[in-house]
Amino acid sequence: MDLKNILDHLDLKKFPCHFVDVRIERTQSSSFLFRNGELVSAAEKPVLGAFVRVHHHGSWFYASTTAITNLEGEINKLIDQANAGKKSSNTYVVPENNGVHHLINKAADAFSKIPLETKVKLGESYLPLIKKIDNLKESGIHYTDIYKEKFYKSSVGTEFSYDFNQAGFGFSAVLKKDEELVDDWFRVHVTDFKKLHNLEKDILDFFIESQRFLGAETITPGKYKVVLSPEITGVFTHESFGHKSEADFMMGDPEATKEWKIGSTIGATCLSIVDTGMHDNTSGYCPIDDEGTLAQKTYLIKDGVLTGRLHSTHTANVLEEKATGNARAMNFEFEPIVRMTSTYIEGGNVSFNELLKRAEGGIYFYNFKHGSGGSTFTIAPNRAYRIKDGKIAEPVRVSVLSGSVFETLKMIEACGDDFHLESSAFGGCGKMEQSPLPVADGGPSILVSGMQVS
Repeated sequence: MDLKNILDHLDLKKFPCHFVDVRIERTQSSSFLFRNGELVSAAEKPVLGAFVRVHHHGSWFYASTTAITNLEGEINKLIDQANAGKKSSNTYVVPENNGVHHLINKAADAFSKIPLETKVKLGESYLPLIKKIDNLKESGIHYTDIYKEKFYKSSVGTEFSYDFNQAGFGFSAVLKKDEELVDDWFRVHVTDFKKLHNLEKDILDFFIESQRFLGAETITPGKYKVVLSPEITGVFTHESFGHKSEADFMMGDPEATKEWKIGSTIGATCLSIVDTGMHDNTSGYCPIDDEGTLAQKTYLIKDGVLTGRLHSTHTANVLEEKATGNARAMNFEFEPIVRMTSTYIEGGNVSFNELLKRAEGGIYFYNFKHGSGGSTFTIAPNRAYRIKDGKIAEPVRVSVLSGSVFETLKMIEACGDDFHLESSAFGGCGKMEQSPLPVADGGPSILVSGMQVS
C-alpha cells in the first residue's frame, strides 16, 4: 500500500474545522529469545495504522484507526463529535507551515527484509559461547528489531515522511559462586545486521570482567567523589534533568516555572545539556516530531545557565516560547505529548585519566541496571570500581547512587573528552501510559565532587 499516495489525495484544507492533522505509521518488528540454550520465543509483528486529530470549537478530538483507506470518514466523524458537543473558548494557535520533507532512506537496510529464520540462526550461532562462560547459572540471548515508516500531513500544509530502523542484540547472564550471585548484560545497538556477527571475543571479554564481581567488597555507604562513564552520565541526564525539562509538567504550576526559570544559574560552568532528534542511526532519531515540527538542537543548559525546555506546539504557545520538535507519540494509537529524543551532556576537554586523578579515593561507575528521577534521582549501578593512585582499581558492590538534581548539577567539576551517545533497542522511556519510546542519551565521563553512594 502506497501510504504517501493516500495522503497526497487527502485534502485536509477542505474540512470545516480549526485544524486537522493525520499521521500514518507502518511498522514491522521481530524478536526472539533463547533462555539457557533453548529457544522460548520467536515472533514477527506487522502493524499499520493512523492517528487523526481535529481541533474545533476550542477542543481536541482524536481517533486511532487501522482503516487507512477511510481517513476522510474518520475526520468527518470527529468534526461531527465537535459540532455535537459543548463549545469551548479554549484557543489553539495553529503551527506554521513547516514545509514538505520526505526522508525515507533506510529501506535498503530495513530489518524487515531479513527473514526471521536468518535472525534466529544468528542467535543459535552464539549458543556455544554459553559453555565458555565460567560460573554461569542462567543465560539469555535476546534479539529485537523494528523498521518503521511515518507519514504526516496537516491542514496548514506541513508534510513529512521518514523511516526508523534499528536492532538490539544482547547476552544476559547470572553468575553464581558459592552463595554469591552477579547478573550482567552485554548488549549492542545496530542499524546494520552485518554488525551483529563476529561478536564472540567482545562477549567473552565482557563476562570475564563480570567474574571479578563475584566476591567483590560491598561499599561503605557515604558521600564520595565519583566519575561517571558516558553511559551513566546519559541515564543521569535523562532521568534527573531531561524529564524535568518537559514543559507539560510545568503547565498550571507556578512553582515549577519559578523553580526552572530561564536564565537561572543551576549548574557548573562546564555543564551544557542538549536535546535533539537530529542524530541519525541512533535510538533517539526523530528528524520531525509528530506535530510536524522540525528537530533542532535545543540547549536546556548552556555553560551552567538554564536556557530552554522541551515543547510541543501547545506548551510553547502557553509558555510563550518556541516549539522544539519534542511532541512525540509511542505509536499511532497515542496522541503526541512532550518527550525527549537524544538528551546528553556535551563533551569537555579533560582526559579520562585526569578525571580519575582528580577523583582519588572515589568510585568509578561503568554501567547500570535501572534509574529513576525527578527533583531527586536514583541510579542502580551494575559495575563500580574504586579509584586508587589515579587508576581504576578493584570492583565494589554498590546498591544505589542517589542525590538532589540541583545539588549534583552544581557539583560537576569537569567533563571529559570521551563523548559517547548511548542507544538501545531494548526498552525505552516511559511517560504517562506511553512506554517504551525509543530515546538516546549520553555525554562524556564526568567528575562529580560528592554523591551519595549506598
